Amino acid sequence: MKRTFVALVAALLGANASACPELDALTKRYGITFSGFLTPISSVSLPKFSKTGRLLHLPIHTPEFVSDGFKHKIVFDTETRKAWILRTRGFFGVREWYGPVEADDAKLENCQAEAEKIVEPIGRS
Repeated sequence: MKRTFVALVAALLGANASACPELDALTKRYGITFSGFLTPISSVSLPKFSKTGRLLHLPIHTPEFVSDGFKHKIVFDTETRKAWILRTRGFFGVREWYGPVEADDAKLENCQAEAEKIVEPIGRS
């Protein structure tokens, strides 16, 4: 019984950790959680991606036991080094963009990205 409890606690505490310290640092800097942002971030109707940069889609992991929380994804433009945050789900099922936020010298290119796809083609400028 003790082993099961310890395994459950370890799984819950590690659920929000990713294999990318740079992404974790960006998430912590802006306070991105399943309940929203701890630091105010400007909302936008659509992000302005560069035409030549690669877009990396980096999901921010949320605890599985939170069924009505927000899910966030960082979309990082490798040319401008700016990151945009896509917020989805939540209690009312939202789809909202925030940013850009500065990635500074974070090596987000080293993070495990989702399969690349065009997020919203009209967002490229």
